[in-house]
Amino acid sequence: MMKQSLSFPTLLLMISFAAGNAVLVSPALPAMATFFNVSSDATQQVVTFFLVGYALGQLIYGPLANRFGRKPALYMGIGLQIMSSLVCILAGMLNNFYLLLLGRFALALGSGVGLKMTFTLLNECYEPKVVSQKVSYLMLAFAITPGISMAVGGLLTQNFGWISCFYFSAIYGFILLALVTRLPETLAVLDLDAFKLKHLLHAYGEQFKNKKLLSGGLLMGLTTCFIYVFAAVAPFVAINLLGMTSKSFGIASILPSIGYMLGAVSSAKLAKKHALSKTIFVGIAIVAVGIIFMAVGSYTESPAMLSLFIPITIVYFGEALIYPNASAIAMGSAIDKSHASAVMNFLTIGLPTIAVLSFGMFTVTIMLLPILLAVLCGLIICVYKWITSIK
Repeated sequence: MMKQSLSFPTLLLMISFAAGNAVLVSPALPAMATFFNVSSDATQQVVTFFLVGYALGQLIYGPLANRFGRKPALYMGIGLQIMSSLVCILAGMLNNFYLLLLGRFALALGSGVGLKMTFTLLNECYEPKVVSQKVSYLMLAFAITPGISMAVGGLLTQNFGWISCFYFSAIYGFILLALVTRLPETLAVLDLDAFKLKHLLHAYGEQFKNKKLLSGGLLMGLTTCFIYVFAAVAPFVAINLLGMTSKSFGIASILPSIGYMLGAVSSAKLAKKHALSKTIFVGIAIVAVGIIFMAVGSYTESPAMLSLFIPITIVYFGEALIYPNASAIAMGSAIDKSHASAVMNFLTIGLPTIAVLSFGMFTVTIMLLPILLAVLCGLIICVYKWITSIK
């Protein structure tokens, strides 16, 4: 039974808050390298620092939301995002690269509140199957936001310089801050002991004992890895090895987003008729098909459209069937929604962070991407078997 109504546009902006901030500066990285006179490898730390802060931030907002309330936690996170955007602007004015990295880390800590509180509010206001449907539609933000954000970042950088990206981030924060004031407060009783070490250890310890929460979070994290691994490897394969131009790569990158959007819509419809685990199984099967197509196309050294983009579009379609249903299973078994969503989102962002940091260990070859995705798919199958065996 629905307890309170939540504004869908506000949730859409909330869940994409960190994702948008993460990639907004991607087109500006070369300009940053030139401005600060650092190497391209050093500039990649702008991304790495964000991912680390994003993952750690998921564990902070659990106790914050329990101690002060859901809305105050949102105000704190969004406020930190706005202030951190200004710190990044100051870093440009002072020509201080290390201050920029600090600002990006704090910006990630702040913007991470959006993902965390979206799942908390949804699970406190709706039943699991309704949550799955709504998450499926909200996942459209993950499909659309990165492309739009990168396009905006590119236009801002070209016309106004890289610092303008952080002005845009601050404006995004102010708009979201105004919108969340209209959300309901779903916490009935404040937990005054939320920040006591003993209480925190107990609260998170209980969540890590929840097998459905862990297995669901692992499924979400491994599924999210597809997005980040493809984003890290595909440009080098397509442009450096298969001769694709940057412009063609950008246009082709629209295809995976379309696959994800279609998958999200299909997931919402399937959730009304079928068990969550059954929809996840269908998603895994579709992912496996996409990876097989990618392996065949890569082995035969087919053009990038056949060896990368069409297969990954199939993978993204299947991924969109897994993610929302895994989240519903994970959160449906949790009593403490705040700490549970913190652990779930920590796994969701933490695993891709590890995957991105590990990327430097491998030499890029045409077969690297299908091999990495096949390993991820194998891990997903193992976790799926675990989650379906839990009673």
